[in-house]
Amino acid sequence: MNKLSLSMVATAVSTALLSTAANAYVLGTENTGNIEVYGVVAVSAYGHTGDKANGESNISDYNIENETRVGFRGSKQMTDGINVIFQVESGYTDTDDWSGGGLGFRDTFVGVEGDYGKVTLGRQLTPMYEVVDWPFTNPGLGRVFDPAATGDIAYMYDRTESIRYFAPAMGNLNVNVATGRAGNGDNAHWFGGAAKYKAFDAITLHATFEYGNNRKVSDAVEAGFEFDPTTGQSKAIAAKDGVITDTFTYLVGFEAPIASTGISIAGAYKYGQAENIATKNVDSQGSYSLIAQYWNGPLGIKLGYAATEDVDSDDNSNNREGSSVTSLQVMGVVNGFVPYVRVGMTDKLGWGAVTSDSQETFARVGLEYGF
Repeated sequence: MNKLSLSMVATAVSTALLSTAANAYVLGTENTGNIEVYGVVAVSAYGHTGDKANGESNISDYNIENETRVGFRGSKQMTDGINVIFQVESGYTDTDDWSGGGLGFRDTFVGVEGDYGKVTLGRQLTPMYEVVDWPFTNPGLGRVFDPAATGDIAYMYDRTESIRYFAPAMGNLNVNVATGRAGNGDNAHWFGGAAKYKAFDAITLHATFEYGNNRKVSDAVEAGFEFDPTTGQSKAIAAKDGVITDTFTYLVGFEAPIASTGISIAGAYKYGQAENIATKNVDSQGSYSLIAQYWNGPLGIKLGYAATEDVDSDDNSNNREGSSVTSLQVMGVVNGFVPYVRVGMTDKLGWGAVTSDSQETFARVGLEYGF
């Protein structure tokens, strides 16, 4: 195999992981919209040790996780100045996980593009989450840096039904904004945007924000009794007010290659806060991500670290502690296939789990192929 350049290898890996492969298969003709079939075959074996989020016994076994997905995309000229674009993408094929594998679960939208830029309408990533997801959570940093896994500070939205506008490129600057409904709250909406700027023809700078209002965190609970299956008896339930918040978050980050070394680094700081509409109390939290990678021909090594700070709560009602994760990934590019091995450790469980003093180690072995 000829030695691959850093840019060629990075492009191949991001293609497989982001399901934007350039070798998608064209099904139609210009009259039918040049519909392409694309996707990612991604299967891995994953295991970890440590307490479960619900406090049950330790885990020492493994799971087979299937993140394979497929999509259809195309475009067709409607008038001289309007080109219609469209996409339908499935969720992961693993029907036991949250995405259910249904066609249309991932990015599925219709839009128009022209000299004025591009407008898309439908289910799609928010500007904030798109930047958080890549490049600042791979490899395996999502359990800490990806979600706002601290109770009421769940300020960040993943995919949602939204309207998104991509402005025409302004030299090295690219900007996009979006808005949509904020979950199932009454009159709840969010608005966000992102900017990417390439400085000195090498360093890429990122800035993004997201604001949401009337986001329903939890429903009100009336006092009463409920059956406790663990004891076989009824237990008293105290009354509790529902929680509705206004939220705000921002991220600043960078990507920077180190010339002629095969090494590149990426780092980001993310801050978010949620204000309880009823009490006006504010909970806030900062988080960090730092990733270094090295490529030598088709072989790559990626080391990542992410951490969250303790929650700062005005009324001390949210006492979630910070957590961190360290992850190492070794991967390769072999005729378009990306085999990889990932190992890591968290000091406390992520993904919104109750704070635990025990460490968690994890490992993943997988293979991905983008088409």
